[in-house]
Amino acid sequence: MTKSDFIKRMIGVPWANRACSMESCDCWGLVALYYRHVLGKEVHHKAGYESNRDFLTCYREEVVFWQREKAPIEDGIFVGYMGRRAEHVGLVLSGMALHSRGLNGSVRLDKLRVMEKVFTKVEFYSYGTSRNTALARSAEGEN
Repeated sequence: MTKSDFIKRMIGVPWANRACSMESCDCWGLVALYYRHVLGKEVHHKAGYESNRDFLTCYREEVVFWQREKAPIEDGIFVGYMGRRAEHVGLVLSGMALHSRGLNGSVRLDKLRVMEKVFTKVEFYSYGTSRNTALARSAEGEN
């Protein structure tokens, strides 16, 4: 599936907590679907994610597989904060933010600038480096 096909297919798909399908997804589910169907990669995905654990717990367990960037990276993600708490993630595609947020009820495409206005802080990440993956596996005891 191309990036353009994915965007067209997903816009308007309903938000559902801890969902990860083409019929409904939450913010992290959208990221996992993009990496799977467009980039051909399976992003690290804790089993507990789909068991209704809160977003912050899931985020802390997953972020170790991502590398922080100074600026938006194509095919990377943004993380939106309210104060010091991570509240939302989405994809950075063609300089825009593709995301699924419960407040609007579906997947939508916004300017990154909108995310910077909605959240008190926005960080950018790219997926997986051998260093980050090795550190995360070591922390999980998967040597």
